[in-house]
Amino acid sequence: MNAMNLPGAGQRVVRTEVGHALQFETDAHVRYFVEENPVLTLSDDTEVTISLPAPASGTDIAAELTGATIELSTFTADGSLVVLFDTGTVLSVPPSPDFESWNVSAPGNVLVVSTPGGTIAAWNWPSTDGHGYP
Repeated sequence: MNAMNLPGAGQRVVRTEVGHALQFETDAHVRYFVEENPVLTLSDDTEVTISLPAPASGTDIAAELTGATIELSTFTADGSLVVLFDTGTVLSVPPSPDFESWNVSAPGNVLVVSTPGGTIAAWNWPSTDGHGYP
């Protein structure tokens, strides 16, 4: 599957949890679940690599994401997840060769998963024209 937009654009992050995984949810019930070590690029271009599990640094990460609005949520051809927030922060998650590195679920039983090796699998995808979410 080629790069496509994912659900979440225009939605505000209302809940963030960091522990064995990074999880966040929007005000429209789109859920992100990240198990591969993500990178946060802050608005000042500082890169923060999050080593999961992240019990101690989780509070700072949650504060960075909670309340932010997603401007763009997409995956790339190699299976990476990229989420751009209105704060200027960018979340990047690489694919894993060994396990599912991330998934995004949305109302309507939509589920998009980066499978081992970065192949994207999607269920109940709302678009048949190959463009994903607007």
